[in-house]
Amino acid sequence: MKKQSFNLNTHQRLWRFAYLICDFVTAWIAYTALYSYRKAVIEPARFGLETMHWDNFYSLGALITSILWVFSVALIGLYINPIRKSRLTEVRLIIQVCFVFSTFYFLVFLLNDFVTNYSDYFKTAGIFSGIIFVGSISNRIIMGYFIQRNILSKRYSFPTLLIGSRSEIQNNLKSLSRHSNWSGEIFSGWINTEEDNDRNSLSEIPMVGVLKDLTKCINTLNIQDCIVALEAEKHHQLANLILVLETSKVRTFMIPDTYGILSGQVKIDDHGVLLMEWHIDPMNPWQRNSKRLIDVLISIFALVMISPVLVLLSIMIGLSGGPIFFSQPRLGRNQKIFNIYKFRTMRINAEIDGPQLSSDEDNRITRLGKFLRKYRLDELPQFWNVLRGDMSIVGPRPERSFYAEKIIVAAPQYRHIYKIRPGITSWGMVRFGYASNVEEMVSRMKYDLIYIENMSFFNDIKVLIYTVWTIIQGRGK
Repeated sequence: MKKQSFNLNTHQRLWRFAYLICDFVTAWIAYTALYSYRKAVIEPARFGLETMHWDNFYSLGALITSILWVFSVALIGLYINPIRKSRLTEVRLIIQVCFVFSTFYFLVFLLNDFVTNYSDYFKTAGIFSGIIFVGSISNRIIMGYFIQRNILSKRYSFPTLLIGSRSEIQNNLKSLSRHSNWSGEIFSGWINTEEDNDRNSLSEIPMVGVLKDLTKCINTLNIQDCIVALEAEKHHQLANLILVLETSKVRTFMIPDTYGILSGQVKIDDHGVLLMEWHIDPMNPWQRNSKRLIDVLISIFALVMISPVLVLLSIMIGLSGGPIFFSQPRLGRNQKIFNIYKFRTMRINAEIDGPQLSSDEDNRITRLGKFLRKYRLDELPQFWNVLRGDMSIVGPRPERSFYAEKIIVAAPQYRHIYKIRPGITSWGMVRFGYASNVEEMVSRMKYDLIYIENMSFFNDIKVLIYTVWTIIQGRGK
């Protein structure tokens, strides 16, 4: 199994490279056709030239166009997991990005062209966008065909674990088998969710353990997909089950009940199988990449604009004695440890007696530190954390491992915040504020979980507006 997984990862990279090269070449051909039309038709009409005249800008223009097109496709995530994506979804997305990119390209690069007739505008735009559209769609249809052939022949296969009771899995096994024929899933075993000591195989699918063995089974069998089949009265098991599956990074599907179907979460399947996919990442690739791009642009702009303030505060803190900056290990996305940076607001060796949360009357905070905290100026160096990729502008505040472990004991659902990058500001910070103990941390976490489940560009704007208002009012601590 390990060898097969490695080969699949290698093929994923090869197909990703193939997609990228094809898109690059398609854009180069589209620019070449556009350039040729302009040199053969538009420029002779303007300058009276009888032959095409190619200048040195051709290669640069083709290169820029190809890079912009590949970047646009990458921005919506079409190079991610090329073997396992829905081909219909892929075609739909490429049509959308073609339309947006062609419109943008026309407005920025073609609209100022000299033309003798306005129909030339439509011809130049049509030539360029038509080749981009036809080429990109054709590439994906052809490569998708060969990928699907490899899946149908089981050259590409994905070890799958069934989780549920014998009766529920048995009732759906026929449709699940039909689904596996075209999806490449191979049933490696099933986890019994009932406490009935049933250890027998299920239609030749071996019983490999119970719920407490789930993580071990996933690692041992190199599981890539899990299908959950629980009766309606057993849905109370879902919360902890989903937490384990998210931690294991496996692709998770659930057989929905009537509520799941009516809620609109169940997508139409080409083979009539009712399955609801549980998405580990709360954002799709377009949202995630756009959020990261905006974070980087805002951070660069902020660091440049507030550089005089940063210098002034550094001098003031430095004159008080001791280091200017304070760094501390925090838990980020996927529980990756990073060092967070702040302006120092406490006296040196403030935690010589161990980790302590600050309070309203904390005598460890310096006079200047109280001012910095009141207006949250101590957080400004974290724009550097955002540039490094450790943090985002908006996201749950990162905690230390010491307190994160205590919160998880009290509220296991806290693990959900590790889906995304932590932030300089958060919905929990603006609606709840600073926390002085674990109980308050848990209460603040509820706001952050609500934010994660409702992430959007407009909600980020909302959080930023509340943050600015909080700073103006001086409601920091």
